Amino acid sequence: MVLKKVLFIGPISLFFACQNQASAPVKATQNPTEQAANLYAMHCAQCHGDDGKLGASGAKDLSLTSLSDNEIHARIVKGKNAMPPMGALLENEANIQLVMSHLKTLKH
Repeated sequence: MVLKKVLFIGPISLFFACQNQASAPVKATQNPTEQAANLYAMHCAQCHGDDGKLGASGAKDLSLTSLSDNEIHARIVKGKNAMPPMGALLENEANIQLVMSHLKTLKH
């Protein structure tokens, strides 16, 4: 009987725990520059760093990129090498465009 409860409650608890771990939505009251910076901080800065230069896990230095907008978009959506696809995490094209706009502020 206890085992049945554990087998039933365990997955449900895990589901709700994962829901709480999801990214916080970007506040609608933020201006686009703030939204872009927050999305970058939530999804990119862990590997690329706040200034784009961290290079954790083999991440490229974003301040030195020579990729075109189309190449950056494809890299964000599909990922490459150790970088996972980020399109689903960013949820929509508007958020991808916001991150791309923030990346341009990191270039030298």
